[in-house]
This record gives sequence, structure tokens and C-alpha cells, in this order.
Amino acid sequence: MTFQYKKFGAAFFVLLLIAALAACGNKSESKGSSSESNQEETITYEAENGSVKVPKHPKRVVVLADGYYGYFKTLGINVVGAPDRVFQNPYFKGKTDGVENIGDGASAEKIIKLKPDLIVVWTTQGADIDKLEKIAPTVALKYDKLDNIEQLKDFAKMTGTEDKAEKWLDEWDKKIAAAKSNIQKAVGDKTVSIMQTNGKDIYVFGDKFGRGGSIIYKDLGLNATKLTKEKAMQKGPGYASISIEKLPEFAGDYIFIGPWESSGDDEGVFDTSIWKNLDAVKNDHVYQIDPVAFYFSDPISLEGQLKFITESLTK
Repeated sequence: MTFQYKKFGAAFFVLLLIAALAACGNKSESKGSSSESNQEETITYEAENGSVKVPKHPKRVVVLADGYYGYFKTLGINVVGAPDRVFQNPYFKGKTDGVENIGDGASAEKIIKLKPDLIVVWTTQGADIDKLEKIAPTVALKYDKLDNIEQLKDFAKMTGTEDKAEKWLDEWDKKIAAAKSNIQKAVGDKTVSIMQTNGKDIYVFGDKFGRGGSIIYKDLGLNATKLTKEKAMQKGPGYASISIEKLPEFAGDYIFIGPWESSGDDEGVFDTSIWKNLDAVKNDHVYQIDPVAFYFSDPISLEGQLKFITESLTK
């Protein structure tokens, strides 16, 4: 009896040991699966600075490329830092709470303190990308590589928020359809221009360089002047620089215009006989745009611009 009891006890102990080892193995395996899962939560994004492994669901984003701020906010991504111009955009009122103003974005110290898990920057803004990459995964992008709709979809794919992008796009299509009918009744086949003054220089914009151009010419299907199409749409970066003497050749029946900067000086452009004799001026079809609000072309700013354009052309 004693021998059998000891034999049974030894066997029972072996079973317990096997069970314990199996449990440890499962626990270890579980940790490995969790680690793999965490690794799978990153994606490789092809940026201008190469292949960048970024978190698929970033929690703390610093947007140095100010024009992209509204895209991330639309997608529900937490932005912890952005440049000064973001805070000047009237369409972002109430949408920058808790976001740190990092000035011009040149201070690495300010960015480090924000502990970002993703940094987004333009290739053209002179940032030290090598230094940024040491702080967090850094995605460098070319300003005009994608249009605003493509850019929204691209960021959504990057951050795993495709559903939110599709929701916004569906709502946007409905807003455009509602506005388009009323605006086309008011404007018909007349021409519309978008301009900014920088001293005596005048910039005429097409459909792909912000300033509401994508809304006016693409979404609403309104007409640009012949020279605007040739010089600012069919070639060049999306805008054309002209002298005031050329203004009558580019000016449409309706003009959206503003200074290059909020404190910009037009140096008397609006006091000239050339300006005063434009049909748009005579017919009171000139609408002053906010240079900061119309600098942006993200979803939030587009909504604000569409409202302004609609109210201006249908009043």
C-alpha cells in the first residue's frame, strides 16, 4: 500500500509538473502572439524620405505640414502639436483644444516634449528630417503630389480610418450636390476667378493649388477664363503670376480675391482704373477671401469655403 501510494504520488507530481510547464509555454506563446500583434499594428508607408514604418493607429501626431492638420482631425486622429498657421485658421475655431502651438515647427525640443508616435512634414519646408526621424517615425510628403480627396484617402489608409474617410466623402458629395444646383442657377455659364495680391503682383489660381479652386472648378463645375485655363490649369504649378496690366485678360465675371498674407499690402491695386473698370467690380461681384482660411484645402476648411462660396454667389 505504501509503495502504491508513493508511486501514485510521484505520478501525480509528474502530471502537475507537465501541466505547469504547458501553462508556462502557453503564457510565453501568448506573449509572443501579443508581440506579433503589436508589430502588425504598424504599416510600411512609402514616403518621400523612403519606406517608413508607422503606427497604424497613431495616438500622438505632430503635424509640421500645417496644411494636413484638418485631414487628421477629420479622421479622428489625436494631434498633439501643430504650427502657428493652424491656430490662425478661422475654420479650425474650437478644433485646436489641447493642441500645442509649436510656432514654425523648427524647435526639436518642443517636438520631443510632446512624445509623438508620428511626425508629418513637407519636403519643402526645410525641416531636418534626419533629426525628426530620431524622435519618432517621420513621414515626409510632397505638397502637391495628391489632390485633397486622394490625400484624405491616403491618410485614412495610413491610419486605419478608411471608414471615417468614406463617411466624410459621402457627406461631402451631398453638400456639393445641394450647393451646385443653386449656384449654377445663379452663375450659369459666366466665369469665376480666384486671385491674391502680393504687392502689385497678382496671382491667379486654378483648380489644384488650394484657395477654393478645387471646389469652384472641379466640384461645382464653374468656368474659368480662357487664360486662367491656359496659364494656371493646363501648365505651371497651379497658379500664374501676372501684372496689373494683364488683369482684364484673366478676370472673370465673378472674382474671389484677398491678400497673400493677412497683413498684406496691395500697394494700391484696388485704387487703379484697371481694377475699377472690371465688370466684376462694376456689378458688385467681388468677394474678399481670408488668406489663411483659403490657404488650407483639408476637409474642415473645404466645408467652410463651400459655405462662403455658396453664400457669396447666391446672395
